[in-house]
Amino acid sequence: MPGVYCMRGAHGEVLYVGKSTKVRTRLLSYFRLPWPEHRHARLLRETTRIEWEPLPSEFAALLREVRLIRAHLPRYNVRSARPLDQWWVVTIAKGPAPRLRIQRASAAARSRDVAQMIGPFASRRPLQDALRVLNDALGLRDCSDRVRMHMRDVAELFEESHPAMQRTPGCHRYETKRCLGPCVGASGEYEYRTQLSRAKAVLEGRDGTPHQQLVREMAVASAALSYERAGWLRDRLTALQELDAQLARVREALTRPSFVYAVPGRDTDDRLYLVRHGRVVGEARCSEPDSVNALQTLESKATQPPTGVIVDQLDELLMVESWFRGRNGVDALVADTVAGALEKLAAHGRSSSQLNAES
Repeated sequence: MPGVYCMRGAHGEVLYVGKSTKVRTRLLSYFRLPWPEHRHARLLRETTRIEWEPLPSEFAALLREVRLIRAHLPRYNVRSARPLDQWWVVTIAKGPAPRLRIQRASAAARSRDVAQMIGPFASRRPLQDALRVLNDALGLRDCSDRVRMHMRDVAELFEESHPAMQRTPGCHRYETKRCLGPCVGASGEYEYRTQLSRAKAVLEGRDGTPHQQLVREMAVASAALSYERAGWLRDRLTALQELDAQLARVREALTRPSFVYAVPGRDTDDRLYLVRHGRVVGEARCSEPDSVNALQTLESKATQPPTGVIVDQLDELLMVESWFRGRNGVDALVADTVAGALEKLAAHGRSSSQLNAES
């Protein structure tokens, strides 16, 4: 029977979450592994309690596994089983002049200092190059969080000759007009936040102004026979374009229309899943009329597609996208409505009954 299982340590912490189409067989296999060579044998040595949960289908088991891993982030779940560890995001912290910071999605999801997250991105290096371009184009700081900020809003409380106003920039970027200079009181909070919002729009694919500006500057450089500068500008444009390419897969999943997925289950435990913008937002057991009615009520409520990715649900989005992109999506019982999904499920049941009778 499909299902998920959790292995807990001495203090009740979840060490590992797994799923299998045959949970009993999978759990018994752990006791035959060589100690101490095998990682799962070492895991078993630390385990004081094993919990398992039977589920009616492989899809139900995958969904439950993803949500348990997201909730507990077990240390024995390697990166291949913890999708958030494979992705990078740009985070914006709290405060008057936060910088754009690159973090792993898993670390960002756990952080309490993060105000906004943008992403996800599959590779760190192109992201670093693109942020360098954006910071220069929009005048955003890229210095360490240890550098104190002195916004113009506060600086206006003092005379220019006041000792608190006698500051020098922490780097050369302000002097070369590539930073608004929040460290020396050269920028107000509103001005800085405006540019930060523009950077967020670029990273989410909603603003192509920096791309267009680079194209214009390349044309000017080429016309002036300044080919070295034109090549430098081309590399910066390429960095932004590679960033767009990284987001393409997730954007496609987010813009996918709403649908209902019917999944035949073991022991007639058939279920319906309402999928919106790449994520499962509702579930119902077909054998429970109240559950189906609640899903129909949820289905009738309009929702707006997110402009960016909800990072703490990215793992689920990728799981759903992979499921329907692979072989499982070919014969999936998918419909636009709950009623349509129930009809397909009934037709599938009749077909299966006929096949069983003929055999």
